[in-house]
Amino acid sequence: MIANSHLIKGRTACGTRRLVLPLVVCGLGLGACGCGSFNPAFVSLFDPTGSGQFTTLDNPSGHVVVTFVNNVVVDEQLLAYLEGPANLVLTDAEKRELRPRIRLRVQVTFTDGTVQTIEFIDGSTKLVEPAFAAEADPDLNQNDLDNVVVPCVVASVTLAPGTDIEVFIPAGLLQFGREEVFDAEGNPVTIYTLRGEEAPRFRRLEIDEIDEDGNVTVQHHIGRRDAPSPAMNPLCGSVVAIVADGVLKVPFLTQASTRPSYDLADNATVSRIGGRYEFRVTVH
Repeated sequence: MIANSHLIKGRTACGTRRLVLPLVVCGLGLGACGCGSFNPAFVSLFDPTGSGQFTTLDNPSGHVVVTFVNNVVVDEQLLAYLEGPANLVLTDAEKRELRPRIRLRVQVTFTDGTVQTIEFIDGSTKLVEPAFAAEADPDLNQNDLDNVVVPCVVASVTLAPGTDIEVFIPAGLLQFGREEVFDAEGNPVTIYTLRGEEAPRFRRLEIDEIDEDGNVTVQHHIGRRDAPSPAMNPLCGSVVAIVADGVLKVPFLTQASTRPSYDLADNATVSRIGGRYEFRVTVH
């Protein structure tokens, strides 16, 4: 049975893959492999081979599930900095569950023309440089929401117009200016001067810029073919999944600092702060 207002998030007892599960009734508990009843849309999304031998029920006739699946990981260099010099303490369980914090707004348009805007937010609230934890708290203390159930009269599910996909940058970023000077012997030398520091915050993910011939002129965070596509006219009982893959990364200007840092004049690096991502929209 799928609840009218929400879904719950869980992890299969048969492994460690992160799942978003419809609310099910099971005699021995929720989410245990082989003990529950899952609708075919769920099974096709999370067990396409049928190897889990899930017991299935008919898809619910009156609802469509819209879910956000965050499969993004944290770059090893960034994580090593956070756990090392930055003194972030994570348990083994927290490391297994570690996901960058991502938020996006989705617009569900119904067949009668009405719309519903939903803000999905998912990821690890503890993933932040401890020195900035208090400052970052307003952005990180929002409740997670990664799935909703809506009436099945859905015309489309799209990224809400005029809104952005954002990822939380969990470390302070030092900003350096570059200068060319001459040493005592008249040889040119590059020096870096600290100009400022950017505190952890949500950063907008931008799509690559292209020229009139379709060539990428500026690479940002999302390829042109990797942005979320609309899901049109999903059938009753469908699961519309927005799946995010990628790696959260920040630059390290090793010539100037061992902390996350960048050259303000290095446009190629600045345009990619936050990492690289791919979004897939599937309907099951």
